[in-house]
Amino acid sequence: MRLLEVFRSKAFWWMDGFRGGRIRKYLDTLTKIEGSGDVSESDLAAYHKARLTELLEHCVRTVPAYSGLNPDSLDSWPVINKMTLKDGGDRYLSTAFNKEGLIPMSTSGSTGTPFTCLQNVDKKRHVNAEVLFYNGLTGFEIGRKIIYFRSVVSEVSKSRLQQFMQNINLIDCSDLSDEGIRTKIRQIKKLSRNGGAMILSYASTLDAFCRYFEKYGTAEAEGCRIYGIVSGSEMLKDSTRNVLAKAFGCKVVSRYANEENGFIGQDGIENNVFAHNRAHYFVEILKFDSDNSVEPGEVGRIVLTDLYNYSMPMVRYDTGDVGAWREINVNGMVRLAIGDFGGRRVDMIYDTGGNILSPHSITNYMWEYNEVVRQFQFVQRDRDEYTLRLNLSKEFDTECLIAGLHKIVGNDARIYVEKCDEIPVLASGKRRYIVNLMNSLSR
Repeated sequence: MRLLEVFRSKAFWWMDGFRGGRIRKYLDTLTKIEGSGDVSESDLAAYHKARLTELLEHCVRTVPAYSGLNPDSLDSWPVINKMTLKDGGDRYLSTAFNKEGLIPMSTSGSTGTPFTCLQNVDKKRHVNAEVLFYNGLTGFEIGRKIIYFRSVVSEVSKSRLQQFMQNINLIDCSDLSDEGIRTKIRQIKKLSRNGGAMILSYASTLDAFCRYFEKYGTAEAEGCRIYGIVSGSEMLKDSTRNVLAKAFGCKVVSRYANEENGFIGQDGIENNVFAHNRAHYFVEILKFDSDNSVEPGEVGRIVLTDLYNYSMPMVRYDTGDVGAWREINVNGMVRLAIGDFGGRRVDMIYDTGGNILSPHSITNYMWEYNEVVRQFQFVQRDRDEYTLRLNLSKEFDTECLIAGLHKIVGNDARIYVEKCDEIPVLASGKRRYIVNLMNSLSR
């Protein structure tokens, strides 16, 4: 590590120690449960029982929506989702916390439902431990450089000071044209030349890199010093994983995470089979037509209980994703993991000039309208024709919203608004929030 990277690492751990060493403690617990593989099923069951009892008793005492429920029977608690929490408002907040002191985490998520979750400081420290543990599986250490490809909007962008302290370089991935990818490769080479870097990216952005390398070859990637690539937000294709691993000469993994909870799991044993984070979450997979558990191998709804968000407790939270229990071998021990993952697939869309856009340029923009948009779906019907379906909590003038979309897809775009009471779901129970209905696009 370079001198400045060493300084960042020492400064981080010094600050954590000054505040009581909580992140170190939570990282040690994560490593014990998910890293060493020496925790027995009985020990894990006892751990979950203790954490759930503590959380559910807290909910019954301090969260109005959970008053009167049985803290000894998780199965009897209702399954909730983003719409439940949005519509319920403060009824799902704990009265033990001052709302003004909570940390907002905003997401458009896999259902096109903008949503802001409020986290208490200790929950955020658990997420910090997750960052260190799961990034560490790719070779990351505190202080090392991270190149983060995402749609950079004000709601999710980090300040220059935050980027410097965390050694993160945010690169806007909205432009996924050939020239846009070529520019990004030059940026990667420049940023990684001293000490190397890890790449964090949407899967759809990595797909664009894959198409570029298949078209032009991988020679331009020579000189990029990348020690790991982590994909998130959508399903990572095996072909994309293989092409990028060859181009950059590093391991490529897929991560299952969301903004409202944190790092739920990561693959590494089998592609897109996620060894889930049992230290911080209790995960259930429930049937589509009831709140009963699925049979082994049966695909159902992924429902989790966040064990450490005490300010807005998310008990039996339907993530909007689907999957099935699979057995994998980790460090010589057989354990359950989430496979047959059917969540978070999105279509690629184009601007009116025929350039590929990141679908997240749309979803991140919609965060600005979180207070009035309950659900949305953005549909491309032709090269210059788009439809925005909106499920609104109240009426509002969409003129400003449409003006912002024109800046993304083109000033000459024809954008039509359709208001509805519900965005339809697929047979899997998922909603597609970005849809491309064009048969082909000649360029």
